[in-house]
Amino acid sequence: MKARYGYTHKIFKNKLTLATAVMFACLGYSSVSLANHPVLVEGESDFDGDGRIGVDEDNDGLDQVFGTINAALGAANRGANQNGHVIIVTSGRFLEIVNITAANGDVTLQAAPGVEAEIEAVRAGDAAGNTQRQAAPGIIINAPSNRIVTIRNIVSRNWTEGILVSGNSRVIIDNCRVEHNKDYGIHVMGSAKATITNSQVVGSGFRNGAGIVNTPIPGIGIEFEGASSGVVASTTISGSFAAGIANATGNPQAVKIANTAVVFDNNPNFIGVRPPVGSFF
Repeated sequence: MKARYGYTHKIFKNKLTLATAVMFACLGYSSVSLANHPVLVEGESDFDGDGRIGVDEDNDGLDQVFGTINAALGAANRGANQNGHVIIVTSGRFLEIVNITAANGDVTLQAAPGVEAEIEAVRAGDAAGNTQRQAAPGIIINAPSNRIVTIRNIVSRNWTEGILVSGNSRVIIDNCRVEHNKDYGIHVMGSAKATITNSQVVGSGFRNGAGIVNTPIPGIGIEFEGASSGVVASTTISGSFAAGIANATGNPQAVKIANTAVVFDNNPNFIGVRPPVGSFF
């Protein structure tokens, strides 16, 4: 009886080992092919303590910790593959034009609580890089209509447009700070739909920098145009060179202002938008 139990136990143990191996193999396979998993971005600080940051961290293997946002969004080294949750885990600057297509699923780009993640166009001593970056938007979203893109707890500064939303994108911009971008703070185009909430859009059109054109064209805080639509809620829009919120869609119902919006010190505060009762402007 004892020998029989030992034999049976051995068979069970072997099956368990095989099942465990298959499970891990499947998990490894799914993380590459299906994505929709969280990956981490450490930026300028060595979050995982491996002595690598930036591009070196992007290419160090399959630990799913990256040094740049675009690498984390990509497919290599078990990145999100434009389908998943990209979490910035250390405070710092990200000197890159971020492209989100959500080609393979929903995408969230988010800084962890307490982290100050700045997508920034300017770095001292990098004149050539600054010129190139300041001629482009900071975050570019062009996603299909069957995806949801969420941008949360992010700062975007010193670009032509802090956040550009185009195509058929459906975007949620939550608790973001978009400041000192030359032409637009947030620019929504095409047939895109944007929900902007709990955010600050300040100083649009007021960008300073040596050796580049800083004249705003036009310097609007938030603009909707084309066939786009959206809602702005619990958000401060102030200090714009031109309008604070502009509805250039031709459809007066396309843009809504909800809850308590603070729209102040713009020129003018609203174009094509009727502020609700309770707004401060």
